[in-house]
Amino acid sequence: MRSLRIVALGAALGMSGCSSLSLPFFTPEPDPQRAEAEYRTGINFTQGIGVEQDYAQGVRHFKRAARFGSQDAAYMTGLAYVTGRGVSGDFATAADWLEPAAEAGHPNAAFLLGKLYLSGLGVEKDKDWGVYWLGRAAEGGVTQAMLELAVCYHAGIGLPADPGMAWLWADRAADTGTDKAAKASSQLLGKSSASQRRQAINRVQSAASADSSLATVTYLQQKLAQLGYEPGLVDGLWGPRTREALEAFRLAESLPGGSVPHLRDLERLRDRTTD
Repeated sequence: MRSLRIVALGAALGMSGCSSLSLPFFTPEPDPQRAEAEYRTGINFTQGIGVEQDYAQGVRHFKRAARFGSQDAAYMTGLAYVTGRGVSGDFATAADWLEPAAEAGHPNAAFLLGKLYLSGLGVEKDKDWGVYWLGRAAEGGVTQAMLELAVCYHAGIGLPADPGMAWLWADRAADTGTDKAAKASSQLLGKSSASQRRQAINRVQSAASADSSLATVTYLQQKLAQLGYEPGLVDGLWGPRTREALEAFRLAESLPGGSVPHLRDLERLRDRTTD
């Protein structure tokens, strides 16, 4: 579909939690039991488990489950609008459902949302924002997101080109047993130095033990630098210079403080750098 790679329908069969989602319409209070029941019914209809397969009916149950707080159901609804299964394909509506799931931490939703922003399908094209969501998906374990993030690091799409990081994400994707990723890892190994690869490994390990993700801090640093706040190197690592730059930005924008970056900070930075 317009060269947009999609996640297989079966990739989201496990529930990833129930919370209050910021859906673009009225939602009741989160109800984990009702969310689970509606989600499972949606899966039964889309997979034809115990009932006649009916994608449209399945999507209706996914929507109900999402309104009761299911991240997976919001993702499955967004996926349905991307693929046009059970509903008329609509990328803008897909983004409306994927965004709250991605913000709540659903990695597959983050991947699809990132692809929409990278392609400008249903949303205004924004490569930096798209790669941010790819990064969140890669950190969440989505193999295809890892591979595509490697391509972005290699080509400097949406973030600074970095041969070491390009190899690292391709190598992590290869660890999942994907032949295409193994080939990419081998190719990128030859395009990076041992020092670059070592630095990339150290950065990812340091970010993994911090309170803020590599993707979040990388985007934050890029945008703070673009606005002249001097956060230091765009390396994805949360440190004193980045903290001071964010504090100055928050003060200028009357944003609440905090010890770590928040999505509201990234959204305001995006607003200020895309006007």
